[in-house]
Amino acid sequence: MSSGQTQEARAWRGRQAMMRQQEQNMSHGIVRIALAMAQRQFDELQRMTPEQRRAGNRMGASYDDIPINEPNDLMLFNSYAFSQLDFAQFSRACREGDMSTVESIVTSQSRTPAFLHEGLFNALGSGNVDVARYLLDSGAPITKRTPSWALAAPQGQQKPLFELFLQHGWSVNTPGFYGAVLLPSVIRAGNDALLDWFLENGADPNLGKQQDNRDRFGGPETNSCQALETAAEISTVETVQKLLNASAKIDNGAPLYHAAGACPPGSNPHAGLITPSKEFDEARISAMELLVKNGARVNDKLISRHMTAQYPIVNAVMAGAIERVKWLLSEGADPDMKGQFGSARDYARKVSSDDMKRVLQVL
Repeated sequence: MSSGQTQEARAWRGRQAMMRQQEQNMSHGIVRIALAMAQRQFDELQRMTPEQRRAGNRMGASYDDIPINEPNDLMLFNSYAFSQLDFAQFSRACREGDMSTVESIVTSQSRTPAFLHEGLFNALGSGNVDVARYLLDSGAPITKRTPSWALAAPQGQQKPLFELFLQHGWSVNTPGFYGAVLLPSVIRAGNDALLDWFLENGADPNLGKQQDNRDRFGGPETNSCQALETAAEISTVETVQKLLNASAKIDNGAPLYHAAGACPPGSNPHAGLITPSKEFDEARISAMELLVKNGARVNDKLISRHMTAQYPIVNAVMAGAIERVKWLLSEGADPDMKGQFGSARDYARKVSSDDMKRVLQVL
């Protein structure tokens, strides 16, 4: 996946578009009202203890763990950022890599961590390493979400940006909200050089987001399979091998199940029949073979609190993956084991193509 297609890149561009729209639609009367509201909100935050403020943010505020030192800081996050003097010019300079303008604005007066962080956001997504370094050196905070914006940058700038974070106290296993670590996102980004760098710097493939979202500011699960499941579903067999070499544990989850049920981008088995190309279908089999070689079992049942197919072969049938179904059958998968959507044969009778029905002998 190119850097322009990552989830982070789409979110970064979406926020840029929203900010441009806000700049165009700003009226002085509404800004005055918003500033008065920001002042009241700031006064309220000042009266809170750190514990109260932390508890109040558990549902998620746009500024969460960014220090709020003055009412204008709140204006950066309530759709009125461009009401601040210099902000439009500052954000543009950070985005375009205009270091002289960035330095001039930062040194013209005392700047809050929130102001610097919003400049850092602009620099990260556009891949401006020198501007990002200057802002971090000037006091821009690294929040739980900050490093993810580096995945919006062009691929060639991603590694240098993460090296900056490393130099400023962050680590590759530092969790974001709900314990989410970045390794699964790096795998989704498809930047092999960055993945190698993460693993070389100690990224633990057995860490992952909390399954129950129990604590927004808490640590990760330590027995997660999120990274390996992500690689099994969308990445190459080489990536799966790298994670296994880094001690990823298959028994933490169900990577074979995810590989078996991989669907073409944009398709949804719950929205209708899926007919992947033979090339797409077969591309997952090498990863499935590797997983089985390393201990995955074709009839293992997925344990989940969600409604799922539960068995790899049922998941493959739902994905319309005829070649994967053939392979699973050759490895001893039982087409009559019943999950929450019935057995592979049950599902094929109701939804699948005639070719799938022939493979499962239900036509």
